[in-house]
Amino acid sequence: MRNYYYHSPASFEELFQIIEKNDSKSCEIKFLAGGTDLVPRISLEREVIPKGGEKDLNVIFLGKLGLDSVTENEREIRIGALCTFTDIANNAAVRENAPALLDAVHEIAGITVRNSATLGGNIMNASPAADSVPALIALSAKFVLKGYAGTRTVPADAFFTGPGKTVADGAEILTEIVIEKQAGNAGFQKLGRRKAETLSIVNAAAYAETDQNICKTIRVAIGSVAPTVVRCKAVEQALVGKAVSKEAVKAASEAVLSEINPIDDIRATAWYRKKVAPVIVRRAIEEALGIE
Repeated sequence: MRNYYYHSPASFEELFQIIEKNDSKSCEIKFLAGGTDLVPRISLEREVIPKGGEKDLNVIFLGKLGLDSVTENEREIRIGALCTFTDIANNAAVRENAPALLDAVHEIAGITVRNSATLGGNIMNASPAADSVPALIALSAKFVLKGYAGTRTVPADAFFTGPGKTVADGAEILTEIVIEKQAGNAGFQKLGRRKAETLSIVNAAAYAETDQNICKTIRVAIGSVAPTVVRCKAVEQALVGKAVSKEAVKAASEAVLSEINPIDDIRATAWYRKKVAPVIVRRAIEEALGIE
């Protein structure tokens, strides 16, 4: 029979002691932040998992580790992994320096979920449809992981390896999201089955810098069209060094079709996602470039 255990460490030292004690073939560890995804999964699991032969589950709450604040300096903003989406939406530093992330946050679930759900949880779930991730990739965010051996920093576009999978190992936790202050503009777009409280059929974000109407820097990411959120390098290459125009953006956006591999699911067919992906990418780029 599967047993369930709850831990609430008050320090990183205590956290890693708990992990070391319970990280074995007979135990499974899950980290708890806002709980809006994990708790329903556990509740469902308790109903459907047959008795016998299952690993014990140790749930480790991260809420006492001081990971729920936003700080900034002249170069960057650092968002604690346990900041809720409401915290982020109300933060002046995020509004000023990462408006695309702010737009994405407002598209995630509803107010009650955003009051509990955390940015770190959204990232670590590693859903291909996560709304925060395209914005973070477009903004060239970096994720700080902390483990036994210390900390390491991983670029957002190198963090995800598959649905529900990241480069973090079972003894590492995400502590911070770092976003450099930049001179350009960014945009976020989402297509869902309704206007609010829905998972994305396709979402996309873009960041751009221009000089005398020439696109100097562009980063584009698209979600819900592949096993992970995709950095759209073919789209970027088609725009860098080109004069900014609606025609150039539309032509470049078509290159996204060479970079995606959507599937059929309950929200949309692969065929439909391929039809709308260039449109959503174009709209995100136009928003970043200020094209109306």
